[in-house]
Amino acid sequence: MNKEFDEDMFYDLRYDVYFKAFFLNNKMLAGFLSLLWNTKVNPEDITYDNTESVVPEGKKIIYDVVANITLHGNEEINVNLEMQNLYHKYLNDRMAYYAMRKYSEKLEKAGQFGNGWVESIWFLGFDESKLYDTKKEKWLSEYRLINEDGNILTDKFRINQIFLKNKDMCPIIELQEFFKLCTSLDRHSLPEFSTEYAKEAKKMLIKMNNDKNLRAESFSHEMFLMDQKAQFKTAREEGIEEGIAKGIEENKKEIAKTLYSLASALLTGRI
Repeated sequence: MNKEFDEDMFYDLRYDVYFKAFFLNNKMLAGFLSLLWNTKVNPEDITYDNTESVVPEGKKIIYDVVANITLHGNEEINVNLEMQNLYHKYLNDRMAYYAMRKYSEKLEKAGQFGNGWVESIWFLGFDESKLYDTKKEKWLSEYRLINEDGNILTDKFRINQIFLKNKDMCPIIELQEFFKLCTSLDRHSLPEFSTEYAKEAKKMLIKMNNDKNLRAESFSHEMFLMDQKAQFKTAREEGIEEGIAKGIEENKKEIAKTLYSLASALLTGRI
């Protein structure tokens, strides 16, 4: 039986459907952002935004979670949360593109500069050395627009990378515990937590795992991803095989041309 459909399977927050459903709960999102930003975020100050963005060429960007957060009654931040389990070559470019697209949309809606504030938060399930050369492990890496002297061009554009493999390095105990829900979990031996947010998050995730409709949706989504991966792998293998075959054929033609030239030269006495 496929493990994703196994009734004993426990879906953690690395699974796309569960990640989105979890953070679409304004209480869970408010609690997470309050800890990450070290400031109070109220659930009622969160409104969710469209997760699709159509670029001028007609292509779509589909975000995981997009929300507008009102802080201190006047500051509005557009937050994008993404879960990324696998590294690929252009991931940093994708992160920048996602955030910049949201930033430009925010400015367009605001109608003036100074009112667009965007923060993109990426949960990454692989080692940070995949993204950049570093000897220093970290749980969080924050990117801003700065120059060589460290001067910030604008403080209203940020990309945060959270490295889940280094979760134990997080100094915020509530988040350190919470990040354990973003790792492989056994339904029969779930981690015990001491902090309130992690306890609430665990309770929420258990409830979500008992939702048969959500489990079915997640299973279908994972099967779709597996099918896509298999198709890409097959296409790549077939492409490589075709390339090799063409290469052999072209090589044969070149050899034949060379032999013909040599034969002609011998017959005409040129060599």
